Amino acid sequence: MEAKKLQFTSKPGTFIDSIRAYREYKKEWRARMEVKLTEMEEQIQRAKSDPFFKMETV
Repeated sequence: MEAKKLQFTSKPGTFIDSIRAYREYKKEWRARMEVKLTEMEEQIQRAKSDPFFKMETV
């Protein structure tokens, strides 16, 4: 039986490092989106309380 040689194309651990970097990026992205959503919610609440803007439901 012939033995097959296995050769890696990158250093061991780089895949795990890329996963960690992606997780960190997702955490930062979620934090940025949370800030944006909070700001949008505040703008909506200000618009609802402003008498100049009247919302009508149909």
